[in-house]
Amino acid sequence: MDKQVFAGLTGVSLDIPEMPLGYGVKLTNSYAHLFAPFMMAFPPAPKGMHHPGPWVALRGGLGFDLTVQLEVPGSTVQALSLDPLYVAWWITAMLRLRVGPTFLVPVVGEQSFQEVKEQNAKAVYRPIEVESQILLLDAEARRNISETDAAWVAKHWVEASKLYQSNPNFQTLLEASDQSMFVRHRSLALLSLWGGLESIFSPDKAELRYRVSSTLASYLEPAGIPRMNAQKAIAKLYDSRSSAAHGREDKKADSLQQTYSLARRALVKMIEENRVEP
Repeated sequence: MDKQVFAGLTGVSLDIPEMPLGYGVKLTNSYAHLFAPFMMAFPPAPKGMHHPGPWVALRGGLGFDLTVQLEVPGSTVQALSLDPLYVAWWITAMLRLRVGPTFLVPVVGEQSFQEVKEQNAKAVYRPIEVESQILLLDAEARRNISETDAAWVAKHWVEASKLYQSNPNFQTLLEASDQSMFVRHRSLALLSLWGGLESIFSPDKAELRYRVSSTLASYLEPAGIPRMNAQKAIAKLYDSRSSAAHGREDKKADSLQQTYSLARRALVKMIEENRVEP
């Protein structure tokens, strides 16, 4: 991969045509359509050759309208000594924390969409996030990126990246939060999120329910009634985690969404304070 990356985002829009994020990284309005029809072949393929016909088209397939382009120029990679694909993912993770986990990055390439329209012979792209179904983690997530959102990401992404690379517990929680939308089963996503929360808020593995609920409530809420109520609510959510871990039915229908909300609030606070210690 060259020292520049262009990532296509689907499921989200920009409030203005272009948004700078610092170090030359920027979001712009753009358009491309990624499609992947499914085909079947029936004769076995000879060694080193493709399957001979007949080929049959299946119903369905994949298709994404890529409406926003994230550009990571080579100067960014050189200045920060970071891998370009990592920078593209990291910016995406920060945006999801800010606006909500609803949009995907189906494709990443070495050329902008505009360049490929004019010189497509040298196009180099690879599929990344092409899941056809994702878990609903936030029913109120937005589908637009505002100037305020872009300013928040621009302010924090470089220092937050250093935090991510230097603190394994922060890394665990952030990856769990960012990737839970792609997990096939709610119970597994719930366990992943609680695993991330426990890594920071309950380093002592005894009395997990009380320790993690009280520490997390103390981190997120001021002393007094709000903290007491939060501790009780978090303890009940932890019961949902225990049910999932032991294969029992989760009786709290929105436990996944509420747990994600806790993880997201904690991560945002850590990023804004630039420290992980609860």
